[in-house]
Formats: sequence, structure tokens, C-alpha cells
Amino acid sequence: MYPTLLMKKSLKIHPIKGSTTLLFWMLMISLSLLQSCHKNKYRWEPGISAPKYYPVAGNVDFGNAGNGSNTSFAPGWGQTYGAVVGNKWKDAPKELYIDYYSVVDGKGFKGKVLLPQEKIRDLFNQYDLDDEDNLGHLVVGMAPGGWVRVWFQTIDTKADDLVNIEVSKAKLKGQTDNTIGEGFRNKKSKYWDKYKTYWQHHGIPYEAWANNEKEYDIVFDFDRPNPRNEVTDPQYSSLDGTLYYRTPIDSLLKRKLPVDLVAVWKSKNSDIYYDTHVTFPKNFSKIIENRKLNKVVLSLQIEDDDQHGIFYLIGDKGKEELLRFKTYPSKDKVLGNSDFSEEVEYFIP
Repeated sequence: MYPTLLMKKSLKIHPIKGSTTLLFWMLMISLSLLQSCHKNKYRWEPGISAPKYYPVAGNVDFGNAGNGSNTSFAPGWGQTYGAVVGNKWKDAPKELYIDYYSVVDGKGFKGKVLLPQEKIRDLFNQYDLDDEDNLGHLVVGMAPGGWVRVWFQTIDTKADDLVNIEVSKAKLKGQTDNTIGEGFRNKKSKYWDKYKTYWQHHGIPYEAWANNEKEYDIVFDFDRPNPRNEVTDPQYSSLDGTLYYRTPIDSLLKRKLPVDLVAVWKSKNSDIYYDTHVTFPKNFSKIIENRKLNKVVLSLQIEDDDQHGIFYLIGDKGKEELLRFKTYPSKDKVLGNSDFSEEVEYFIP
């Protein structure tokens, strides 16, 4: 009877409380293990990028997440391109391996790039990338000359703005690569005509990828001087191939200087759109530096024939003619699809 009495006594004293306590601790252990597993896990995805007008084709491998493409891409320096490969939750990477081909160089570049893992983790934590509603990107930019940049990108939900922070820079060794398909390597094909027009004017600005370009407060005063025309907000690219979209007129924006600008307008008395790519002077950055300008104001004056325009630079010296160009009837009314102007006259030496 002794064992039976003990058993009854035990059941009488802790019939429910004991099982509840055990369940509680089992749950705490499970949650602890789960938190331990996700302690350094974040919601981020890889991305690849190349400068506007300087396409590359290649692959990157983060180890715990990869992203690649065998087709040429040039979305704009820092702009994300490519499909997602990898798990949804993953740790910040320590390194990545890159293998890409630069069309304008005719060379392939490959190598390993070390990444500041703790800095990346700090950014992931700062912007709450373990939150289901927030996603980050690590974008790998591949440029001519083997220059590589890696950016952390996300949306700052508090400021409702894109965050773009450089976390790594490297220069990879290159060599001529004849394994790339002839259609891709042959710059005589019509596919490369637009690129060649740009290359002939601006060359291969390796220094733009070696060093970050200076940014200025930029104003595009295109609408007010042209009351009889409907002028579209400009799209332009900087020397390093960063692509900028839709600039609000009268807004100060800290940006790099334009070297290729898409000018689009139509007369209010006509349904004809005119648009073209306008290449800025090769020494435009020197012009701005020599005038010691921190704020760059560009004004557009459309002539009476609706086909010619003049860009003015407005600074301490007043209003200076920068260049005059001819534009053409639009082919498809898609911003940026126009050809380069074949008639450009530059005024400032």
C-alpha cells in the first residue's frame, strides 16, 4: 500500500500544476532554440548591377545566396537587376565570388571579394531586416576595368525613402576572354550602335568607378521658360553610369552631374513629341569645378521651330550658353528609347 499511497498523494498535490510547468519550460526551450537559430538570420536578397552604357554579363555567388545572369545587363550603376536565388532567411555574408565579362573592355574579370560582415549585420539590425515587412538587398555592381562595388539597399520605412549605402569596393584582375559568344563580343553589330555613340564621346571613365563622383544640388528649370511646350521631367545618367529618373522641377536634389540627358517635349498646339539623347561636354565636371559651384542650375530654352533647344548654365557669372542641340519626332513616346542627337554645338571651352 505504501507506493500506492505515495502515488495518490503526489497526484493529489500536483495533478495539473506539474504538467503545466513542464509544458512551459519545454516551450521556453523551444523558443530559445528558435531564436538562437535565427539570431543572425535576416531577410535579404542579392542583386547585380552594371553602369548605363557599359553592359556586362556574369555571375556572383554569396555562398548562402547567389544571383546570376548570362545575358548582358546595364540597368544603371547601383540599380538592381536579376532573379533571386537562395533561402528567404540567411546570415550576412563574409565574402562573395564574382565572374563577369565587360563588353567595352573585351575582358573577363573574376575573383573573391571580402565583405565587412559585422557592418552588414549592423545595417540589417538598424533597418529591422528580421521584420517580415522589410526586405534588404546586397547589390553587386560590376564595371569596366574590374571595378566592383557592393551596396546595402533597403527602404527606410520611417523616411519612406531608398537607403543606398556602399559596404565594399574592390578591383579584380582581368584577362581577354574568347569563350564569350561572337555575337556578344563583336562590337560591329548594330546592337551596339547606341553604346558605341556614347563610348566615342565619353570613352571608358575608369576613374568614375575608382572614385565616387562628387554630388551637387541640381535644379532643372525646363518648364517655366517654355510656356507653349509641355516638357517632360528629364531622365539622365552620370559619368559612372548612375541612372536618375523623373526629377521634380524646382527641387534641390543631391546628385551626380549629368553627361547624357533625355530631352522630351511637345508643343501644346501639336500631338508630336520630340525627344533625343543629349551628350554633355566631356569636361562638364571641370566647368563646374572651375566656377566653384555647389548648386548647379540648368535651364532649357526651346526654339520656335520646336526641334532645337539650348541648355544654359546659371551661376555666379549669370546665364551662360552651355550647348545647342536638335531633337527629332519621337518613335514610340517611350522615355529614353530615342537616339542620340547628331547635331550638338558646345559653347563653353
